[in-house]
Amino acid sequence: GLDPILIGSTLTLIAVGLMALFSVNQAAPSEGVFRRQLLLLGIGTVPFAVFFFVPATFWQRIVNLVYGVNVGLLAMVLVAGDTGGGAQRWRDIGPIQLQPSELSKILTVITLATFFAKRQEDIKYFSTFALSFLHVLPPLFLIFRQPPLGATLPIMVAWLTICVVARVPWKFIAGFLVGLALIGGIAGATLLRGYQEERLRALVSRERDERGSHYQQVQAEIAIGTGGVLGQGFLRGEQRERRAVPEQHNDFIFTVIGEEGGLFGSALVLGVFAVFFLRGWQIAQRMNDLFGRMCCMGVLSVLAFHWVVNVAMNLGIGPVVGRWLPFISYGGTALWLCLACVALILNLNARTEENVFS
Repeated sequence: GLDPILIGSTLTLIAVGLMALFSVNQAAPSEGVFRRQLLLLGIGTVPFAVFFFVPATFWQRIVNLVYGVNVGLLAMVLVAGDTGGGAQRWRDIGPIQLQPSELSKILTVITLATFFAKRQEDIKYFSTFALSFLHVLPPLFLIFRQPPLGATLPIMVAWLTICVVARVPWKFIAGFLVGLALIGGIAGATLLRGYQEERLRALVSRERDERGSHYQQVQAEIAIGTGGVLGQGFLRGEQRERRAVPEQHNDFIFTVIGEEGGLFGSALVLGVFAVFFLRGWQIAQRMNDLFGRMCCMGVLSVLAFHWVVNVAMNLGIGPVVGRWLPFISYGGTALWLCLACVALILNLNARTEENVFS
């Protein structure tokens, strides 16, 4: 159960995140992000314990309740959530901000895995594939309405990943992707909000407007570029000290690693991520039941999506979509989601080992 490689890589990434936040906190001590992250990490032991100690079969038995809680929390935010930055996606509970859109990712993985596990004999039929999409459609719609558009994408990625693991015929998946691309191309102009259009233009435009829509990525590239090969050293980042990079404690925290750790430090951190995902994939391949394999690959796909999108955004090779870096970015619900995902993988791994040695 307690896989040393998965746990070791997780703890290493959390330590890297705390170091980066400590550095950011030195430039803006009044914001107190380091101390708050320590508190949030302590609170994160609760969701970790829940998903580690509660048998995975329990979630299957109460799957209808889990689905109802998932949709109910998302709907609650739309009705009575707190608004900021043009979005309504969290609820303040005392000093804590709870974002149901983050919690929805692991809950959707569990309910979707249960859906397919109960229909193993019917997975080859298109009706099962269509019903699986209808299964994830309510959470997707409610999240889209909040709206963090980027938060719908990890759930879509998890759905497609679970479809592949469940061995849904490829013709269904390919047909859906082609249809989605066509619909997205036609409807994109009307569905995308103004700031989302600006970010896409900023990505594809060859001209750099350092004060306009390119500002975030330009500053991020400068910060990473000044790190060179070996970096400027811990607590010595000039861009960090000047607070030139917006949202450096969250979306652009990788720029702290790039500036202070350089190419060498960045490569080491990316290497730890690679070890984490490779070990998670190996654990999933060992699982002898479909439900466990789908859950494991589903949560890994969510975390991998965040990792790839965040790093691409920081390096200027992807659009700015506001996705956090797993285990490293500041934020309570995101960190709790990451810990819950690791706990669920360890839980499923323990059950696999029990079956092997029983």
